[in-house]
This record gives sequence, structure tokens and C-alpha cells, in this order.
Amino acid sequence: MSGIDVSKEQKEHQVHVCASCVNTVVQTFNHFHEQIAQLKSEKAGLQKELKKLSEEHEEQKRVMAEEIRALEEKVAELNKNSETHI
Repeated sequence: MSGIDVSKEQKEHQVHVCASCVNTVVQTFNHFHEQIAQLKSEKAGLQKELKKLSEEHEEQKRVMAEEIRALEEKVAELNKNSETHI
């Protein structure tokens, strides 16, 4: 009968180890779940910042294009005036 007792002790020990493993897995899962939520939040913030920077970049391109057009018009006018004075 002592063989049966040893068998029961091993099974109980294995159950305890399994419960510990399950708890570890659950804790790890919860940790990763929290990290995923945090990373999603950071991603959303970075996407918002990227959109803002992209809009600023587009505005700067528009302003520069207007300045270039105005300078081209001045150059054309100066060329026209210099031709008439020659």
C-alpha cells in the first residue's frame, strides 16, 4: 500500500506544479495584455503626432510654393523691365 501512497503524493505534487505553471502563464498573459494595451495607446499617440507633422509639412510646402511663384513673377517682371531699358 505504501506504493499507492507514494503515487498519490506524486499526483498531488504534479497538480501543485501544474497550478503554479497555470498561474505563471496567466500572470504572463496579463502582463503581455497590459503591454499590448500600452503599446496600442503609444501607437495611437505617435500616429496622431505623425499626422500633425504631415499636415505641417504640407502647409510648409504650400507656403514655399507660393513664395517661389511670387519670386518667379518678380524675376519675370525684372527681366521684362531690363529688356525694355536696353
